[in-house]
Amino acid sequence: MRVLLIQPHQGTNLGLSRVLITEPLGLENVATPLLEDFHDVRILDLRIENLKKLSEEICYFAPQAVGISCSFTTDVYPTLDIAKNIKELNPSTFVFVGGHHASLLPSDLLQDQVDAVVIGEGEITTNEMINELDRGGDVSKVKGVMTREGFIPREIIRNLDEMPLPARHLTKRLRRHYHIGFDCPMASLETSRGCPYECNFCSVWVFYSRKIRGKSPDKLAEEIANVKEKYIFLTDDIAFLHKEPAIKLALKLKEMGVKKSFTCETRADIVVRHKDVIELWKEVGLDFIFLGLEKIDDDGLKSVKKHTKASVNEKALDLVKSLGIRPMATFIVDPEWEEEDFEKLKNYVIKHKLSTPSFTILTPLPGTEIYDERKNDLVTLNYQLFDLLHVVLPTKLPLREFYARFADLCHQGHKNTKLGWEFVNKVTMGMIHGNPWAAVRIFNVARMMRNPETYLDAHKYLEEAPSLPSLQS
Repeated sequence: MRVLLIQPHQGTNLGLSRVLITEPLGLENVATPLLEDFHDVRILDLRIENLKKLSEEICYFAPQAVGISCSFTTDVYPTLDIAKNIKELNPSTFVFVGGHHASLLPSDLLQDQVDAVVIGEGEITTNEMINELDRGGDVSKVKGVMTREGFIPREIIRNLDEMPLPARHLTKRLRRHYHIGFDCPMASLETSRGCPYECNFCSVWVFYSRKIRGKSPDKLAEEIANVKEKYIFLTDDIAFLHKEPAIKLALKLKEMGVKKSFTCETRADIVVRHKDVIELWKEVGLDFIFLGLEKIDDDGLKSVKKHTKASVNEKALDLVKSLGIRPMATFIVDPEWEEEDFEKLKNYVIKHKLSTPSFTILTPLPGTEIYDERKNDLVTLNYQLFDLLHVVLPTKLPLREFYARFADLCHQGHKNTKLGWEFVNKVTMGMIHGNPWAAVRIFNVARMMRNPETYLDAHKYLEEAPSLPSLQS
């Protein structure tokens, strides 16, 4: 069969989603088993390519099945719009949706324009569904596929080593566009899946049922060595959670003489607990860490069920900075904050000289514990505002003042950024070897985030979107 896999355009114009465009690893992982079963597969990334390309693919490639990734809540409306366009162009096309949000709230996506939703990990399920479709069978009988006729659950993949390598060649023409900040071109690679923790603002642990699985160091070392890009983003939800495999992989990379620059995301307590792992990974190229601090005091950490201490966060910051690793500390701002709360966080950023920290607004994302607790308090049902940068819960401060304080936090973080020769060189090299428009977009987003009117405008001009089934309950 001819199968087109689509990464939708972004549903928000602000935040991290605008300063990074990562390789569509999930779609590449889904594509490989399909290719092995001799299906004709293409990937269309609408974050980079325009909607005209979608019409061209439907008309000239004429896919018999189209899969759309819906991982984030802000992806829901773009996903449904794309599905509608496909059905209008060719009503006989089988349209299915997968991804994080789709799996947690399939009712949002199982609309008239969508034939099926792939629940959970998609590699095996999608392949079996397409094979069944190709035979003219009943896809509702495939485990992990939800249709209007029903759903049979599928267990998670036990052994990730059994999964083939992602079909990176399907994005060859686009790879120079993938980046995080000014590091580009950047590949993405997973060493593990899942999270054993239970933060109430996050649904990753819900998606994976608090289970975590990892790939073997030998297989990972071979995959890393064969990645052409210098920059690699480790997509693990918590990097270096398991110490021994992380050490073995680093030693294997040193032995092989692999030279890469790694970016990862992890918890502060993991950094402190596995100090020797972080030191070793620095030697093999760990350069940048998204460090999930979330709150600056113990009461705040307890409120989001982070299960760590503020003192541990500070130790982690000191450690990574002493090693020359760049941390992007992430913080959650509560809608119920008053002036002194914003001031405390601002002073924390100044005290620790945090460069480009990331601030998000506490948002009850569907699928999280906090959504179940606070969904009746929502002041909007418009998923476009669920981008972690707009309030969807009542604020104590007047909305304009809240956003003025939030924008001031962003401004303080930007002021801490060092614009030395190293930074200038990185920007210049990124523009030469990667996508020159990435730098323009990043600087423009930084400017917008310092302006409170940017946030207020969304509330003024975004019409309330039609309510979806999950928001009606």
